[in-house]
Amino acid sequence: MGHGTTTTNSPFPGFTKISDQIYIHHPDQHDKNADHDELHPDKVIIFGWGDGRPRNVSKYIEGYRALYPRATVVAVLATTFKAAYQPLHERTEGMMPVVDAAFPARQQRPPRVLLHAMSNAGGINLASTLNAHLARHGTPLPHRVMVLDSVPGGVVFHRQVGRWSRAMAIGMRRSLPRWVPQAVLQAAFWVFLWAHKFWEFVLRRHHAGAWSREAVNRHEMVPVPPRDDSRTAEDQHAPRRLYLYSKEDDIIGWEDIEEHAEHASKLGYHADTEMFEGSGHVDHMRHHPQKYWESIARTWRRAHGAA
Repeated sequence: MGHGTTTTNSPFPGFTKISDQIYIHHPDQHDKNADHDELHPDKVIIFGWGDGRPRNVSKYIEGYRALYPRATVVAVLATTFKAAYQPLHERTEGMMPVVDAAFPARQQRPPRVLLHAMSNAGGINLASTLNAHLARHGTPLPHRVMVLDSVPGGVVFHRQVGRWSRAMAIGMRRSLPRWVPQAVLQAAFWVFLWAHKFWEFVLRRHHAGAWSREAVNRHEMVPVPPRDDSRTAEDQHAPRRLYLYSKEDDIIGWEDIEEHAEHASKLGYHADTEMFEGSGHVDHMRHHPQKYWESIARTWRRAHGAA
């Protein structure tokens, strides 16, 4: 795989396609000391939202390349249907190319990694990548920061089915004729979701969204930072996470995100939260770009003990 190679099949300039939904960009490393710059990640892995268009996901790629120009960037596109309704082993296998491309078996040191997931589909793919790394290498995926943008949602089905059916209808809207009413499309998905819920109950299968919500708080997936002050140099770089959300989000409830952040803190994780005003679902960066990127940079610095 060539560094910085553009392929005809890649929707992102300068990126190489490594699967039907995964793309990678290796920057030119002119600075020989770049690998030793603790204030920059080695790798940024962006998990896009369900049915997110590449041109919209590109805005986040551009933001990270401006913030951390030396980092290798991996972009993972998502489809709502595939993320939510594939069984766990298929979701895990689908994320193996991320693990193989970004985390080769032989490394001189654990890479400094920033993970960024958007919406439930992005969160599902992130959790599936954590599971893929555990399956491939037998160890948790090494990372310094996990950014959770408009995710995770709640797990009580009857409270969430309306939001999920709305999200699926929005995702499918552009691939259907314009004369199909949005309300009819959402109602069809509402019926489908209830039918699928019944089928999951029969098979005793864990819903993908609920599984991913729990997975990022599992110690075997994401180690908990040490609680005492006698920390080694590597312990000082224990994983930290940042929740980005708003009360105007009509797909993911802000209460569910704050509940997850509070639970993560009780489990021993370092959790930062940033609430935005007036921005909807996965729309915080567009409405508040300066605050958005400053929040991420601040959490990255905190993960390294910097003020």
